[in-house]
Amino acid sequence: MTTPVVTATEAMPFRDVAALLCARDIGAMSVVAPTGQLLGVVSRPDLIPKAAGLAVATGLCPGFRSRRRERRRALARTARELMTAPALTIAPQATVELAACLMRRQRIGRLPVTSPLTGRLAGIVTRSDLLRIYRRSGEEIRAEIEAEVLHRVRGADPRRLTVSVHNGVVSVSGQVEARSAVARLVSAVLAVEGVVGFDERPGFDIDDCYPPVPVTF
Repeated sequence: MTTPVVTATEAMPFRDVAALLCARDIGAMSVVAPTGQLLGVVSRPDLIPKAAGLAVATGLCPGFRSRRRERRRALARTARELMTAPALTIAPQATVELAACLMRRQRIGRLPVTSPLTGRLAGIVTRSDLLRIYRRSGEEIRAEIEAEVLHRVRGADPRRLTVSVHNGVVSVSGQVEARSAVARLVSAVLAVEGVVGFDERPGFDIDDCYPPVPVTF
């Protein structure tokens, strides 16, 4: 995540919100209470209704009253009146994969990180943060797989396996106990941050994936 975070207070005027978003060249900004709790998020699209002149059109456009959110933003004067609340957030302990899934599903470019206990803003995850994991070196990825991943996979003995990484693609040579362990190993390796793909797979001692042969008498 990125820290510190550009924030606004509830009372920040509309013009100051617009100026800060432009000055920092960001798409959205967190609105926080004086004690640090996240109250909501203001994004650039939230400013569009006023810029489009919808505040003037509220009394002229048939059916506009049903569009309460746009009407509120068109008449907004402060960050509190502009913001979306409650904001979608993520905990500091969440994985990069979960953050990426949430951002993709909700079609957002920034995800506030808040403390589950206090609700205080701890940072923010951006698309750039998600892409940063692919800057990890092959040596760093290999070391994590050898030290942490292989020991967790049932049927995979680190002493019988050799890991190599090239351009984020992992190869594991050697032998595992059973064929089913290969699939578990591949899944565990692909979950490592920075891994792009899995190339060479290890062999296995026992093929435990064949269906049982029926016994006939």
